[in-house]
Parts: sequence; C-alpha cells; structure tokens
Amino acid sequence: MSRARERECAKKKNVTMKTTYSILSAILLAAASLPALASDTQVDGIYYDFDPSARTASVTYKGRCQCSGDAYSGLVRVPETVAFEGKVYRVVAVGPHAFSSSRKLEAVVLPRSVETIGYNAFVGCNALTSVEVKEPSALRQIDRQAFLACKSLASFRVPRSVEKIGRYAFEMCESLANVTYDEPSSLTEIEDYVFCRTGLRGVSVPASVTSISAVAFCQCPNMKELVLPRGVKVISPQNPFAYNTQLTSVSVESGNVAYDSRGGCNAIIETGSNTLVAGCKTSQIPTSVTVIGRSAFNHCTDLTDAALPASIRHIGKYAYLGCKGLRSFYFPSSMVSMADSVFQRVTTLDSVVVMTQRPFVIDESDFMPETYEQATLYVPAGCAQIYRSAPVWCKFRNIVEADRFVVGGLSYGVREDGKAEILHPTEGVAYDETIVVPAHNILRQTVSQQRL
Repeated sequence: MSRARERECAKKKNVTMKTTYSILSAILLAAASLPALASDTQVDGIYYDFDPSARTASVTYKGRCQCSGDAYSGLVRVPETVAFEGKVYRVVAVGPHAFSSSRKLEAVVLPRSVETIGYNAFVGCNALTSVEVKEPSALRQIDRQAFLACKSLASFRVPRSVEKIGRYAFEMCESLANVTYDEPSSLTEIEDYVFCRTGLRGVSVPASVTSISAVAFCQCPNMKELVLPRGVKVISPQNPFAYNTQLTSVSVESGNVAYDSRGGCNAIIETGSNTLVAGCKTSQIPTSVTVIGRSAFNHCTDLTDAALPASIRHIGKYAYLGCKGLRSFYFPSSMVSMADSVFQRVTTLDSVVVMTQRPFVIDESDFMPETYEQATLYVPAGCAQIYRSAPVWCKFRNIVEADRFVVGGLSYGVREDGKAEILHPTEGVAYDETIVVPAHNILRQTVSQQRL
C-alpha cells in the first residue's frame, strides 16, 4: 500500500473513533440525566420497584428470578402508598411476574390506586383463592396471563374501571365459577382464551361488551348454559364456545341486532349471513340457515346423528371436530362446498348420506381414515360410478346407491323427485310408540302421521 493510501486510511480511522467516542459519551450523559430506579426493594414484606421522578411504585418479585417462590405467603395487603428513603410513593401497579409461582400465597388485597396488573403477575399461584380490589378502583388493565393457572381462584370481581383483560388472563383457573362485573363497565372485548378451561357454568360478560374473540370460553367442563348478551355485535368465526361438551342450552338475548336463536333452535345464528356459529348437542338447525360455521359443533361428544336441512350450502372448518359419538351424517342436495378437517377425530361414522347428484369438492382431511375404510357412503340412484371416480370421494371403500337410509333412528326412503319420506324400518316392523320427527325437515320431507 502506498504511503498516501496509508495516511488516508489512518485519517478515516481517527474520524470513526472520534465519532464512536462522541456517540458513547452522549449515551452516557443521557443515562446519567435519567432518574435512578430502585429495584426489588423490600418494605414491610413487599418488594417494590420505585420511580423517584414520578413518585410511584410497582409491586415486584424478589431478586433476579422472575418468580417469587416463598417470598409471599398467606394474606398480602398491598398499601396505597409506601415510604422509601424519606419519600412517599403511590403504588400504581402490580408488575410483571410480581407474585408468580408463590406457592403459599392465599389471598391478596389491592389498593384503589393500582392501575395495572401486569403480565404473568399471579401465574401459577396454586393456593390463591381470593383477589380483592378496593373501590373506587383505578384499575384499567389486567394484562396477558395475569392469573393463568391459579387453580384455586373461585371468583373474581372486575371493577367498572377495567378497559382491557388480556389474552389467557384467567385460562386454566379450573375452580373459577363466578366472574362478576361492576356496572357500568368499561370493558368492550373479551379477548382470546381469557376464560378458557375455567370452572364457569355459563357465559358471563357485562352489557358493555361488543366483541368476543376466538375460543374465549372454550373447554369449560361445567358450562351447561350459554346466553349471548344483546350488546354483542362480533363473535370470532372460530367459535369462542367450542369444546364445551356439557352445553345443552344456547340462546341469544332479545334485542341483539347481529345474532339470534330463531325458533328456539338452541344455537347462535349470525342474522345477516344465516350462519350457525355456535351449537350444541340439542340444537335444531332451522331451514333458513345456509352455512354451518367453523367449529360450530366442535366436541359435541353426545351428538350421534346429524341431518342438515335442505338449505345448507357450506360447512366450515372443524365444524364437527371431536364429535366422537357421531354415527351417521346427512348432506342435503343443496350442498356446494365443505372446508377441510370438518370431521377430524371422528372415527365412529358408519353411515354418510350425500344427496347431491354431482359430488361437491371436499378435502382428504375432512374424514378420518377409519371413515373411508368402514363407513358406507350412500349416494343418489345412478350416481355411484360418479362418486367412485370423484377426487377424495373415491376413497370410500363402500359406495351404495340409496333407496333408503337411517338417520337418527328413523328410516327414510328417497323419492323420484329427490325428496325423502319416512318409511317403516323394515317390512312388518313398527316403530316404538313415540318417535320424534326432526323439526328441520330433512330434504323437505313430505310425511304424514298415517304413513307411520
């Protein structure tokens, strides 16, 4: 390298070093001008982070480990103010991880001044049975996973000031049977998984809520009744109420402009689109419904037979996922399409009736391998070969042209006009004294009592 080139490189290096030094100096000067934060300082048995400039304090965990372990136990009363180094600080938050995994913590009383309960604040506090927030409360936000897996927490009162409850906030609180809201509430949305896998017996939301997100109330083993409030305008298409195997009563409060339970059908129907978004094992699908929504009957484990009315055109993804007792299913001639994975984890189907002359498009994942191998696919007269040649449908080992079939314990015959009528189960065999004819009228069946 020439000397001139060396001098040029050295000059550039000096400039770079000076620039770097200047930047570092500026950063250090800026840091020096910031107020000092006192961290995890103990006062009267509670650990705090102090902010001298704002004169506020947040409850926190002990040391570097983001879990309190045995630092907190029994009943903890958080004061509204705390004195530190001659100054008084206002307690405004329960910080992230503050009480997490406190195995011996049984009850907490929070002051009116607390504005936020942070991320993972009480996660895994298995012995925690009670959390009280003093009124009038300033609490605005309960952050993500704040009470995740607090397995002994039996009830919770949400102050009227709360504007947001984050995702997973109460998930896996298996003893949580009662959630109440101070009215008028400021809460407008129930976010994803907030009350998933809890002990709730019904859906409890304040009148202010307009939106319920995905699986917000899923997998609650004690939930038997679902009443959708009149103010809810948006329900996640992923069915916030899926996996509730004991659900028997589903309704929409009178006055709701977005959803209804027309005709006492025991289901939630999106009024504008005629989509059934949430059903249960006792639902009767009205003939005005055109779409079975995503996860609509997800894990209705006691559902044994399902016959769709002649108005249904589409079935959404996971609609019948986990319906482990389902033995027969009836697709009307109105069917146009079906999403993938509709009958995932359903291995009990032995009878599938399809009344479309032309096979509608399905995905291989719609039925389990056992269904393709063991179930009988009944198709209209003259259509067996078409189905044997159709993509995916051809996977059914047993394809039969139907002149009669059984759904829900009733024997149906197929007429020349493509409609169905109820027949005697076999020649010379009568039905029991009492039978129930489906209210949804399979294929607009034209049945008279004399026929029975």
